[in-house]
Amino acid sequence: MKRKNTIKLILWGLILFMACPAFAQTGLKVGAAKVDITPKQSDLKSSTDIIRDNLYVRAIYIDNGTNSAVLVAIDAGGIHEIDDVLAKSSASTGCPVQNYVVTGTHTHSGNTGGLFNGAPTAETIADAIVASVDQAKANMAPARVGYGTTEVDLNVNRDNFDENLEWHQTANWDGPSDKTLAVITFLGEGDVPIAVYMNYAMHPVNFFISGVVSADFPGDATKYVEDMFEGKTVALFSQGASGDQNPKMAYTSIFQEGQIKGVLPPPVEPTTGRQPSFEGPGEIPADQLEAHKKVVDRKSDYVHMLGTTLGNNAVQVMLYHTQYEKSSKIWCKKEDVVCPGRVRIDTKGRENYDPGYKDGPDVHIGLGLVQIGDINLVTVSGEVYSEIGMRLKAESPASKTMMVTLTNGTRTGYIYSTQASTHLTFQVIGSNLKPGYAEPAIVNTAIGMMEESKL
Repeated sequence: MKRKNTIKLILWGLILFMACPAFAQTGLKVGAAKVDITPKQSDLKSSTDIIRDNLYVRAIYIDNGTNSAVLVAIDAGGIHEIDDVLAKSSASTGCPVQNYVVTGTHTHSGNTGGLFNGAPTAETIADAIVASVDQAKANMAPARVGYGTTEVDLNVNRDNFDENLEWHQTANWDGPSDKTLAVITFLGEGDVPIAVYMNYAMHPVNFFISGVVSADFPGDATKYVEDMFEGKTVALFSQGASGDQNPKMAYTSIFQEGQIKGVLPPPVEPTTGRQPSFEGPGEIPADQLEAHKKVVDRKSDYVHMLGTTLGNNAVQVMLYHTQYEKSSKIWCKKEDVVCPGRVRIDTKGRENYDPGYKDGPDVHIGLGLVQIGDINLVTVSGEVYSEIGMRLKAESPASKTMMVTLTNGTRTGYIYSTQASTHLTFQVIGSNLKPGYAEPAIVNTAIGMMEESKL
């Protein structure tokens, strides 16, 4: 009799222990939302500018009962001033600022005034970030999380030493290029995804300075996934280490392809590589408008192929190459990596020459880790070269490691690899980082964070 009573007491003790809020494992809850930030036609710079597809801010809110994290993706070149937005959103949701991952998809056609000029405005984007995160938190429901990868051969290295023994931004077929498409999926009721987070290293440059507003292939990829699940899913796209990665067919400009007279940007000088104007074509002459639209349509077909291929592969990963778990630890940290800086002496040229340098102020690279279970998102504030991302994944103690770039502000610019430090491309010669420091600092600090998370 005593033994039975003892067993009952132990069982009741276990039940009370598990029910106690301080010790209970409540499981994962996830919500997602998106807010449209597409400009009006009247907001564009020219009457002949074209809105190809809508632009969005998308958000995922993740909570495990003791901690939370936020993932945001913006159909924009990037976002510069982020601190005030993060503080405002954090005050609204209660999620700590250091647990936010806010990144631009890096579409080069998020407006028609270059990368960062024109509508939608910074204020519009900031308001949409706060609204989308608030909505995502309100939409939270029980979820399981999983991670999977596949190889998709759409990108190519763009630092090319060509047959004329000159450096130019053209296809370097033998250069380093990470083909990994990584996918985090949050499954809800009935195994329908609440949210999907894709990561691939490739510049969305297809409609750059062409008078076209578009989310480029990230928009087509996310739309493919969302349509596949009949609008019940919100899909986000983030950039991997894409600082030296372009789509394979991105090297003929939209103007040159159509040979439209009068709207070509100023040519790059072959010897100095002086930078052309990045203000877009302006008003297309009436007699050339039909030809221009045909060129846009051809380019649009290519962009749709890129996005559909990525979206289709993401769905295949979600369905057949991912294992899911109900509860996950959430651990986050952010810190600045400080590297020696340099300043260019000759600032007139674009590429293919040595401008000379002098010592400059230290460069602060924003680095972070968001860990969801055994999934590790390493975040970097600049445009990172492929070799750095590949090295991180090769040396990482965690098999599920993803590098997310252009995160929480684009203040660092291009972060070239040690091997690429002699390249006379505009990304390398324009960087204010001294060679040899950034790559080991990023990799070693990120791995140190992962080790710290285990303590």
